[in-house]
Amino acid sequence: MLYLDRVGRRKLAIYGGIAMAIPHLVMAGLMNRFSSDWASHQAVGWFCVALIYLYVLSYSISYGPLAWVLPAEVFPSPKRAKGVGAATGMIWLANFIIGVVVPEMLLKLGWGTYLFFGIFCVAAAVFSFFLVPETSNKSLEQVAAGFGDELIDEERNLQSRISGEVWHGYGSHAEKEARV
Repeated sequence: MLYLDRVGRRKLAIYGGIAMAIPHLVMAGLMNRFSSDWASHQAVGWFCVALIYLYVLSYSISYGPLAWVLPAEVFPSPKRAKGVGAATGMIWLANFIIGVVVPEMLLKLGWGTYLFFGIFCVAAAVFSFFLVPETSNKSLEQVAAGFGDELIDEERNLQSRISGEVWHGYGSHAEKEARV
């Protein structure tokens, strides 16, 4: 997880999408060409297995952790808990759908399944290039300000007031009497 801050989340999302697309697209091409006679092309079959490992590695160092880190950083404070909860629900729903749909896709589309997911990974990289902000090495307040969060000043004033009350009491004697 330390590399997320070093490399940067946005850059990792862009390059991770590309790195995940390459194995998919290469496998689509190889399966289109050789799937009718795998017995004569065993080396190609083993190369496809290596491509699957490359995809898993690419996912594990990019979108795997980013899916959990980015939602916690981009939602504004008042909506963060619900936003992260919704993102978590979407992650699990997507995993479930992929687990149910992919076997059927492989039967019906064959190599087209890999083409579909390869294109989807390229689309994720393009989306990340244009719409995902860099959040590494930034405070939550800086990220919120980047999104134009108007609540940031209100939160800062509230924090200032609370810390003043904690460190200096409730203010003047008249304010204390008014609260009683």
